[in-house]
Amino acid sequence: MAWFREWLEGSGGDGRTAAPPSAPRETPRTPAPGATEEGYPGERFGLPERGPGSVATLGRRGAQFLLDAVLAGVLAALFTYPALPQNWSLLTWAIIMVVPVAVVGATPAMVLLGMRVVRLDRPERPGVGLLWTLVRTASLFFVIPALIVDRDSRGIQDRASRTVVVKSR
Repeated sequence: MAWFREWLEGSGGDGRTAAPPSAPRETPRTPAPGATEEGYPGERFGLPERGPGSVATLGRRGAQFLLDAVLAGVLAALFTYPALPQNWSLLTWAIIMVVPVAVVGATPAMVLLGMRVVRLDRPERPGVGLLWTLVRTASLFFVIPALIVDRDSRGIQDRASRTVVVKSR
């Protein structure tokens, strides 16, 4: 399990981070007296501690997940009325998670809650890209990977897709 812990923490056994070469690297620093050695979430990626561009909290991301799931259920119910949507809501949820994130980097609930998904190797460009969004959504489908977070509050789906969820306002 040590390899999993190293992967989750972003270290590749030889001390280097597992981020892509063009992504910001963790820089060695000495913590201030009384400060934790790890700093704040997103610090090693050059993200601010607070405000726009900082890492979104787990609570805000959980609310986004629930809002997107409710929206998917309502949309599926509109198409299957008077019957219940059954598994059609899962398809609707997948579409809501893939298309907007791939193109603009945010689901409808993310826009409502002031968040967006950015790729670490190109944070200035909108959208994550179809391949990485599919990887991310497949991981989110099982819910549990989203609850296993590293020191930067990134779930396994974010680590696998080289992304981070940040506040947009």
